[in-house]
This record gives sequence, C-alpha cells and structure tokens, in this order.
Amino acid sequence: MSLTRLVEEMQRQYRQAKAEEHTRLQEIATITTIEFAEEAAGALDPRKHAYSFGAYLRLLSDLKTLLSAGMPQEMALDSVQTGLDAEKILSIWRMKR
Repeated sequence: MSLTRLVEEMQRQYRQAKAEEHTRLQEIATITTIEFAEEAAGALDPRKHAYSFGAYLRLLSDLKTLLSAGMPQEMALDSVQTGLDAEKILSIWRMKR
C-alpha cells in the first residue's frame, strides 16, 4: 500500500470514528440532555485516560445501554468507568434495587 493510500485510509477511519462518536452522543442526549452528553464525553475522553478511541466508543455505547435501562445518569456514568460491561453492571444494579 502506498503512503498516500495509507494516509487516506487513516483519514477515512478517523472520520468514521468521529461520526460514530457524534451519533452515540446524540443518542445519549436524546435519552438525557445535551449537557449530560457533553459531561459524559468530557469524563470519558480517551485523551485523559489510558484507553483507545475504540474503547471510548464502547463506553459510550455501554452508557447508552445503562441509561436506556433506567439507571440514573450519574450512576451510569460512574458505572461505565469501572470497566465492567453493561450487562454485568445492569445485573448488579438490578440485584441491589
């Protein structure tokens, strides 16, 4: 693969990942508020943590799952940062209710 094609592919992947981030944040804002979605994006920002952008997208997806299940916003945001997957978090949360 030529260097030009490599750069083009990396740019395509970057645009795709940013579009996915935007979609997930919009979905979270629809469930909660724009302010909470922005708070979540800031709290989970991969530049502040030792995980990849892909892991960040998974955390946003898990956050959406927790919120959709009715978990309170701040609890959901704290919970996704534990590293457990959404289903495990939900099973623990439901047992404690």
